[in-house]
Amino acid sequence: MVSLDAIDKKILELLAMDSRMTVRDISRKLDVSPSTVSRKIKHMEEAKIIKGYVSIIEDKEVGKGSRAVLLVRTSGEYNHKRIIDDITEMDDVCNLFLTMGNYDIILTACTTNESELYKMINDLRILDGVLWVDFASIVSRRKVLSKILPSPEELEDT
Repeated sequence: MVSLDAIDKKILELLAMDSRMTVRDISRKLDVSPSTVSRKIKHMEEAKIIKGYVSIIEDKEVGKGSRAVLLVRTSGEYNHKRIIDDITEMDDVCNLFLTMGNYDIILTACTTNESELYKMINDLRILDGVLWVDFASIVSRRKVLSKILPSPEELEDT
């Protein structure tokens, strides 16, 4: 495990808020040299602390208005690699997590509408080795993304 100092942690916080922030902007905000920031970012990339830089796409704006968390319970003798591969291939799966507890797999999905979500749930239920699929619809995002993305109310004000 790599040890992070206070500057490393601040760099990570800034990049989490805006992964497109330049080294120069980060160095100004932290009052350190650009070469220090660059070196620290390179070190964290090599250590796999920073694995990539992503864009956050607003689901509704690209026609994906139905979001949900799906909770999957499998049989004890399932081929989890095959089930994971099958689920990963589904177009509307955003994230997939292997878990311990009441469910074996938790995934997030973003579909065009509730009808497509229902179809996805049924497709999951017929996979060999899947015993149970439960779900919860997501009605709004909070926490980290709310710091980055404006709320619907803020969007209306613009």
